[in-house]
Amino acid sequence: MIPKKKKGFRKIIVGNTEYNWRFSGIVEIRPKQNVSNKLEIDMGHFDPWLYVNDLENKPDDFEPKTVTPGFVKKCIEAAISSGWDIGTKNTHLKLSYKKGEFL
Repeated sequence: MIPKKKKGFRKIIVGNTEYNWRFSGIVEIRPKQNVSNKLEIDMGHFDPWLYVNDLENKPDDFEPKTVTPGFVKKCIEAAISSGWDIGTKNTHLKLSYKKGEFL
């Protein structure tokens, strides 16, 4: 259960379902009615400061640069079309977002 302060989670409604999401290196999404379910989207995010002096080993840039509610909505829709069932308890789905596609 998410505590009252929600630990950095924001609310979004997709369809008629309310979700809570946050970004902390990955996008983490949970349906409000079943918080034991979890969706994680890895965008390939990295801290650019780690590669300031080592540009040769810098990973490919990630997109989007900013996580917006519109992007989170796309993530939820992609997960549902991939079979993420928010009604089933303890469902944990991990997707990657690379070059405009969910993998």
